[in-house]
Amino acid sequence: MPDTESIVESIELVPIHEVAMGCESYGIRIKTKNGDFDNFSNLPVIVGHDDPARCTEESSCGKYYRVSGAFTTWILDLQNQSICVYKTTIRTPEYEWSEEQAIYGKDRLHISTFTRHYYLQFPFVGKTEFEEFYNKYVSMRIKQITQAANAL
Repeated sequence: MPDTESIVESIELVPIHEVAMGCESYGIRIKTKNGDFDNFSNLPVIVGHDDPARCTEESSCGKYYRVSGAFTTWILDLQNQSICVYKTTIRTPEYEWSEEQAIYGKDRLHISTFTRHYYLQFPFVGKTEFEEFYNKYVSMRIKQITQAANAL
């Protein structure tokens, strides 16, 4: 339970599509007192159930919010309305893939106010710029993974 009043007001499920026989996926919209996060409305955050509490957590300090999606874990800064990637899955067009802790730039942050400790090595980016910024990271990683896969 947060020590302070929750900044998150509600989480809205957005049906996306069936990912396997009978296994529905949902994106989410997070409504907060400081603004809404629509960044996850078309991403498969929830797969195989419809309970956002199973994949989200507000930090005890009330500043951060964790969203653990099917392929990525994000940490949201609720006060500054920004997003950081903690872990993600990168897939190349040639079907190589990497599940990894996202490391991009020199920003580092330890957060110990969730039920577990998170060491972030990806910068917090404003929610309106986040998709473009993250796509640059993914593009760079695809090139690196492809080069590594073709090295031998």
